[in-house]
Amino acid sequence: MRGNLPRMGCIIPQTGYSPYMRYEGEIRIRWSWAELTAVREAIELTPSFAGRDELRRTLRRRPAGQGKAVKLDLVLAEHLAANLLPLDMPTFIAKSKLLRALQAHERAVGVDEAAAA
Repeated sequence: MRGNLPRMGCIIPQTGYSPYMRYEGEIRIRWSWAELTAVREAIELTPSFAGRDELRRTLRRRPAGQGKAVKLDLVLAEHLAANLLPLDMPTFIAKSKLLRALQAHERAVGVDEAAAA
């Protein structure tokens, strides 16, 4: 049974398995449809910045099966957080969610470095 995953969660801890595994330089932000649309519009109104075209492509082709979570590269997320202008309430909420995700990532990296030391 150690090789098979149960349907209702992981009863037996398995080496190397985590339901929240993702690449180290990637973060997930849970944006509603209104927030995602507002971010897309704000990117169009924002003057050119590093990674703008790649962000536009990433947000345009978000897979439907991914739910409301948007995966962004860490560097792109930092550029977006620095350059996103909160013009309305959905953009403001989306930017605050983005900043919270970046802070959580920094805290997680700090905990990992402290544990390694």
